[in-house]
Amino acid sequence: MKTNDGSRFSLILALLAGALIFGLASVWLNIGRMDMAYDIRNMEKELDRRRTVTAKLEVERNNLLSPYRLGELAKELRLVVPEPGQIRRVTEQ
Repeated sequence: MKTNDGSRFSLILALLAGALIFGLASVWLNIGRMDMAYDIRNMEKELDRRRTVTAKLEVERNNLLSPYRLGELAKELRLVVPEPGQIRRVTEQ
C-alpha cells in the first residue's frame, strides 16, 4: 500500500509543478502581450502625429508655391517678367 501512496503523491506533486509552470508561463506571456500592445499604441500615435505634420507641411508648401502668393511676392520685391533676350540657358557639354 505504501508504494501506491508514494506514486499518488509524486503524481500529485508533478501535476502541481506542471500547473505552477503553466500558470507562470501564462502570466509571462500576458505581460509580453501587454508590452507589445503598449508599443503598438505608441507607434500608432507617432504615425498619426507624423501624418498630421506631413499634411500641414503639404498645405504650407502649396500655399507658399501658389501662383497668387508668388505674384504678390514678386510685386513686393519689384520683380518683372524677363524679356526673351534676358534669359540665358546653360547647356551641358
